[in-house]
Amino acid sequence: MLVPDTCGLTTFTNQLFETNDLALNAYSSEAASYQVLEQWATLGLGSAILPLSKLSSPTAPHRPLREQGLDVEIFYEAVWSPGTNLSEDIEKLARLLTETES
Repeated sequence: MLVPDTCGLTTFTNQLFETNDLALNAYSSEAASYQVLEQWATLGLGSAILPLSKLSSPTAPHRPLREQGLDVEIFYEAVWSPGTNLSEDIEKLARLLTETES
């Protein structure tokens, strides 16, 4: 079961399976949200890979996804054309989003 490829989770899931030479037998329909994926998995209609932060509750039934004994992490990146009129604003926003408090 997958969500529409708008947030990166579907791309991540496909790449994870490809990297590990595993066949992904995806359900023919897409779930509208993370919550629908969780509900379908809870009903036994299949399995779902979700970020822990997207579970309905920290106590929802789940198990960690590990690769070679390590927790699998999802990383995102933002890419834009440096020639866009919004380039300066996007760079400022990116800096603000990546600043850490000391």
